[in-house]
Amino acid sequence: MNSLVDLPGKLPSLPALRAFEAAARLGSGARAAAELFVTPGAVSHQIKSLEAQLGYPLFGREGRGLVLTPEGKRLAQVVNRLLVGVAQELAAIKREHETPRLTVTALSSFSARWLTPRLGRFIEDHPEIELWVQSSTTLERLGGPGGIDLAIRMGSGQWPGVHAEHFFDECFMVVASPRLAGGLPSHPAELAGRPLLRAAGEPWKPWFELAGLPWAEPGQGLIFSDSGLLVQAAVDGQGIALARRSLAQDDVAAGRLVQLFAQTLPFHWSYWLVTPNPPPHRPVLQTFIDWLREQIRPSIL
Repeated sequence: MNSLVDLPGKLPSLPALRAFEAAARLGSGARAAAELFVTPGAVSHQIKSLEAQLGYPLFGREGRGLVLTPEGKRLAQVVNRLLVGVAQELAAIKREHETPRLTVTALSSFSARWLTPRLGRFIEDHPEIELWVQSSTTLERLGGPGGIDLAIRMGSGQWPGVHAEHFFDECFMVVASPRLAGGLPSHPAELAGRPLLRAAGEPWKPWFELAGLPWAEPGQGLIFSDSGLLVQAAVDGQGIALARRSLAQDDVAAGRLVQLFAQTLPFHWSYWLVTPNPPPHRPVLQTFIDWLREQIRPSIL
């Protein structure tokens, strides 16, 4: 570690550097003052003292706004990077001395039918961890203090600005309640005339083709915007569903649903574990990711 004693000159004060960084980033002494909860005069005083110590101006004026000089631009980049680093490290140190907290988001259907039923096992194994689970379809607020630590998402895995690790592949299977009115079909051709359930954007026609059925897409019946609701409708005996395997597998294992045929249709999207880029070094996050991967090993996935 380098010693500050060996550096030439006296370092500026932290209040002066904070005032300068805020004014440089926001382009306004008044906005910097509002962010720092001080008066505009206090910000101006800190910047003037910094300029006096350095011996050259850091700002010029352009209309009512502040414009950085070349020296100011150089210093602003360094100070911003250092202050952000200090804030992040302080937050990391604080977390180490607090109850380990993890915030996870997933699609509502996946949360309800796959993730939530398994979380009790995680808390039993790790009672010291506080786990927050949210339903979301976006990657906003990923990373940073108070943000999302992990997002479980379905897609191609090609999202800009994040780190995505493959979780598992998905496929569709045909399921129905064992108490379905009219009995269960034993051959795909016996689906003719039966109530066929599907989710929006997840048509039956590709599965028909896989099963050797030259049928068009059904033009009537129930269509659900949420794949989890589709599975629940099948459990309730409302029809025969083309369901994502991950969402229906627990109901099949419990006998609430029956997989009718061996044919399964691969989905063109997979599930991914998404974290900030670069991935943060947080033992509690890695513990949860390792646990998630353990959950898919004994399943039918």
